[in-house]
Amino acid sequence: MKNERGFTLIELLITMVMAGILLALAAPAFHSFIQNNRITSQANELLTTMAIARSEAIKRKQGITVCSSTDGSSCSGSWNQGWIVFADTDTDGTVDTGDTILRVWGPLAGGSTVTTIPAGTISSSFDRLGGASNTVTFQLRIQDCKGDKARDLILRTSGSVEVTPQTCS
Repeated sequence: MKNERGFTLIELLITMVMAGILLALAAPAFHSFIQNNRITSQANELLTTMAIARSEAIKRKQGITVCSSTDGSSCSGSWNQGWIVFADTDTDGTVDTGDTILRVWGPLAGGSTVTTIPAGTISSSFDRLGGASNTVTFQLRIQDCKGDKARDLILRTSGSVEVTPQTCS
């Protein structure tokens, strides 16, 4: 008689049931992992924006403005729809003739939102020394936010940015 190799149907079913149970236990943790990575990535995106604007202001020795933008070419709308960084030659906080758009960001993915304190702040400028024109808190919230999966970015007039975890509300 030959010694046959392979799985019996019962062994295969038991393995499939155990894999299903393990997958069901891991799914909630995986969702939390995805949320944590998304909010961290989006906070880093906004942090990078401020770092680029500040460094360009110092490098060019001129005002650089960051503002919310729905169309990628003017300051308008909400931060949820994107933002731009531009060299603001006349330091008026709006994109005019002679101003150069340096970088454009689109909307945040996954239904995330950005709100500002003070409410309605659509721009902040950096001077040639790297100082910011105003103190602004950017509140990032992801869709279906639970636990500590929210972030606040605080831009200070010194030009520094602080990122702090927040609980969802």
